[in-house]
Amino acid sequence: MFARLLFRSLRARRARLALALIAVSLGVAVATMLATLSLGVGDELARELRRAGPNFIVVPAGSRWPFDMGGASYRPTLAGAALGDTVVSALRGTFWRNNLLAAAPEQSARGRVNGRDATVNGTWFDRDAGTPGESWRTGVAALRPHWTVTGRWPADGSDEVALGQTLATALGLRPGEVVTLEVGGRALRAPVSGVVFAGGLEDGHAWLALERLQALTGRAGEVDRVWLSALVKPEPPRAEPDPVRDPRGFERWECTAYPSNLASTFRERLSGAEVLPMSEVLAGEGRVVERLDLLMVLLGLAALTASTLGLLSTTAATVVERRVEIALMRSLGASSRQLGALLFGETLMVAALGGALGWGAGSLAALLVHGGSFGAGGTIHPMLLPVAVLLAAGVATLGTLGPLRVALRIEPARVLRGSA
Repeated sequence: MFARLLFRSLRARRARLALALIAVSLGVAVATMLATLSLGVGDELARELRRAGPNFIVVPAGSRWPFDMGGASYRPTLAGAALGDTVVSALRGTFWRNNLLAAAPEQSARGRVNGRDATVNGTWFDRDAGTPGESWRTGVAALRPHWTVTGRWPADGSDEVALGQTLATALGLRPGEVVTLEVGGRALRAPVSGVVFAGGLEDGHAWLALERLQALTGRAGEVDRVWLSALVKPEPPRAEPDPVRDPRGFERWECTAYPSNLASTFRERLSGAEVLPMSEVLAGEGRVVERLDLLMVLLGLAALTASTLGLLSTTAATVVERRVEIALMRSLGASSRQLGALLFGETLMVAALGGALGWGAGSLAALLVHGGSFGAGGTIHPMLLPVAVLLAAGVATLGTLGPLRVALRIEPARVLRGSA
């Protein structure tokens, strides 16, 4: 009997129910889209932020450098202190190998370019540094994609050189011309392959293949530092869980890509080296991600609030239109519970359908937004379907409570006498 009354009531008010369905579906669709983007956009956003350059630096133990390198307290290498040029291969063998996006070892020396004093850096430009059985190309080109190169980077193993824009301008040089490099009492004739605009002190530097600079300095197999770019999560404000009291929490902590965890693992793998997170860079990236997550939460709440208000107004109008019907049911003995079950039954059925439609529309919208922002399709998350239905049920409940109270206050005698 109740089910028959419910379905007849739904059929009799198709227009009002369609408006309620649209209100619920739109709110759930926006919330689903934001949730889908939040689940799938984290790594993509982190990769985009990593285009800003390295966020870790590996230096010999005991290095002293009073400069602020993006939050890494690094001091110049002491005489005789150096790293082996196998550091990158060693790092690729750690637990965090898939988080390591790019790396570039670097050796620096004071030299002269066409008679002008300059810092000459030996590094990798685009080298395969993968472990046996895999290929992984890395170097300064992948590490610093935000640097603008007029021409191209030198080829690894060649005698080519790239000049910073300030240095090239001072010498009046362009790609294709030949310069004389003097380092450590040795000279090298090197063609200029490109001019680099870095936007900082590096514009006065020159870059050479690592092997060539090692030969000029007589420091074969040695590097001064290794720059790293790795995918990480912001450090949480809470302290590390106690491994005795909370072993599972400690295990989850250890397996999460926090900067301190990566630095600790890298440090254990490398003897005689320090791994320094560039804290200011990492903190800035963390703030961007946190504010984006907060923005998505606020937008989702705003969408659900608007959906609730839309459903509230529709349900209230329905109660006003049906006041005679409600008064008649009350006069025939319908209890408050039965009347509430009828109204909630109608809105919950609309909510179930609206939740499913909102999930589908929101998932498709997330795919379009993800593809337009990152150039690749996203992923549909079926696990969000029950969440969407529950959200719709919550919206339906909140949107029905007020009109239900109005319906329960209707006085049958007064309403029926006024309609006679």
